[in-house]
Amino acid sequence: MSNQVVWTIKELVECIKARQMNKFDANVVVSGSRGDGKSTIINKILFRIKGFKPKKHQVYSRSDVIDLLQNQEFGFCWDDEAINSGYKRNFYSKAQQELIKIVTAYRDNFNIYFSAIPNFYSLDKDLRDLMFMHIYILERGVGVIFMPVRDSIHSLDSWDTKNNAKKEEVWQLKKAKDPSFVFPYHRLSTFAGYIYFSDLTKKQRERYEAIKKEKRSDAFITGKDEGPTKEETFLDKTYQLVLDKKMTKEGLMQVCLMEGRKYSDVNSRLNQMLTDDGIRETLAHYLTRDDDRMKIIARRAKEKERLRLYHIRKKAEKLKQQEEEKRNNKEHNAKSIKEIITPLP
Repeated sequence: MSNQVVWTIKELVECIKARQMNKFDANVVVSGSRGDGKSTIINKILFRIKGFKPKKHQVYSRSDVIDLLQNQEFGFCWDDEAINSGYKRNFYSKAQQELIKIVTAYRDNFNIYFSAIPNFYSLDKDLRDLMFMHIYILERGVGVIFMPVRDSIHSLDSWDTKNNAKKEEVWQLKKAKDPSFVFPYHRLSTFAGYIYFSDLTKKQRERYEAIKKEKRSDAFITGKDEGPTKEETFLDKTYQLVLDKKMTKEGLMQVCLMEGRKYSDVNSRLNQMLTDDGIRETLAHYLTRDDDRMKIIARRAKEKERLRLYHIRKKAEKLKQQEEEKRNNKEHNAKSIKEIITPLP
């Protein structure tokens, strides 16, 4: 890692300020596991920029995010829990669509907009495409900076997701075999550098936690963001039944019929939810009956055994061929030696 590009907090701040002063939007998303330091690094960046006021700019509801982006210029917006405002599973929510519209329409307000979210790809795609930087927190005090690929004319994905995902799959396999293997993030096409950062001071931490507690509570009590829609409630309940393996294909078709929903649409949404949660199996896997699943397992075992026997047979044939070649070579060499030692008449 020491041979790779390393940013400092100061350089990161200067980059963000330069974009803002040159009249570009400065939308940054920070992802990582809970407690690893997403809010810490955002704090350390924003506190270095003149004009940032945590009491005003640190928010926890979609409506507050929209208000800040819409009604200020060259200002700040820190969406500390973007999972509540930009989650892609809420794409059909009117408020979600409004947020995307506001972020797009008010880019000329040149605000510095930070989003903190556990998984970068849980963020709505339209919002991802509006980000100029992604900081992934590897562990406390260590992050990786990514920037979109800008020189691609024909690709619809500026984050080069497909190609980078293939590389990470290979690394995952290596990691499974060798736990000490370190992901070479610098080989990803969107890699921009590493960044190291320290913890907040006690005073900064206390101020952050106090604002978080107050504004979280306010958003919950006042209901600033609408609760789940009937559509979301139906999907969430059905999704849980699927995960618990309490739903069959016939059962899902019956439920869709009763609720007046298209089976193909629900099937597609449930598959997307599985993907969002990092589950490789498709909906068909969960909707298969137990007896059908046993048949599939038995068929796969039979196929596996057939392949095993095939390879054994091929290996035996190869060994036999090698033995035969050795024997022929031995006979040939013996004949040659006999010819050499036999005197001519």
